[in-house]
Amino acid sequence: MTFLLLAFRKTLFYPLFIFFFCANVSMSIFFAIGLWGELHIYTNISESMHPTIELGDLALVKKQNMNTYKKGDIVSFYTNRFGKQEVITHRINHLGGNVYITKGDNNSFVDSEPLLPRLIIGKVIAIIPYIGYWVMAVNSAIGKFIFIILPMYIIVSTEMIKIKEDRS
Repeated sequence: MTFLLLAFRKTLFYPLFIFFFCANVSMSIFFAIGLWGELHIYTNISESMHPTIELGDLALVKKQNMNTYKKGDIVSFYTNRFGKQEVITHRINHLGGNVYITKGDNNSFVDSEPLLPRLIIGKVIAIIPYIGYWVMAVNSAIGKFIFIILPMYIIVSTEMIKIKEDRS
């Protein structure tokens, strides 16, 4: 095993491996906490907004003033569905006093609950296709092991072996 790790360290793939590991960790942190302040990123996990937003697409959501939302805007908002808080992205179908009535483009009916302005995270300003699959994969237990823990183990082990070898 030691020989394989040291041989791997001497290849052209090792710097690329470290680069992709660092990029993966950085992107994971970025997607998890939304480092742009008023800009958040959400993975679409349903077909409710098909064909506008497909399953596995990323939605870039920007916080706006509450009085700027209008009919036709696509917004992401908090909701309690099945006893669990989650984020849903739907289109504002019409305004009803101080609430919004939303509907997924692929849904036959409007959402059962009116949307209170305080629950809106922001307006969708861009859609990035397919990248959400990568985010979902990395966020799974197996994905965290494959994309973060295992590469980290390989890098640390390789460097520790190299340091030990250099001391000898």
